[in-house]
Amino acid sequence: MKTHLFFIAFLILVGLSACNSDGNSNNADLINNPSTATEPNAKGNEPIMTFDNEHFDFGQLSEGDNVEHVYEFTNTGNKPLLISAVEVTCGCTVPKWPREPIKPGEKSSIKLQFNSSNKSEQINKEVTIVSNANPVKKKLTFSAYVNKKAEVK
Repeated sequence: MKTHLFFIAFLILVGLSACNSDGNSNNADLINNPSTATEPNAKGNEPIMTFDNEHFDFGQLSEGDNVEHVYEFTNTGNKPLLISAVEVTCGCTVPKWPREPIKPGEKSSIKLQFNSSNKSEQINKEVTIVSNANPVKKKLTFSAYVNKKAEVK
């Protein structure tokens, strides 16, 4: 009986060893050497977007005003930064962003245009930047108080 248990344990051990000796990456490789991870943004080797300010307040606006603000940032990481999308929550906000890679240490900007037509009172908007940076999604916000136009009778 002991011989059978020993033989079964031996087969299991040999089987497990064979699974890990095929030359392919495994979870132990990723834990011991994170640079082998296939996920983008493995810590320490990626672009990083560092903004001067992540929120802007337009203050008081009149309904129908078209305003814009430029969010400036620097790639403080060690790989080129590429912005793939800037997502907005409605058609009242139009983003413009660089389509070419931003090198490490290089400055760039994202311009947001906001149309306050058909808006009133306190406005709080969020914009999501999607890139190869760490983190992959970065949020910018802006606010304004829109004074409704007086109705003409």
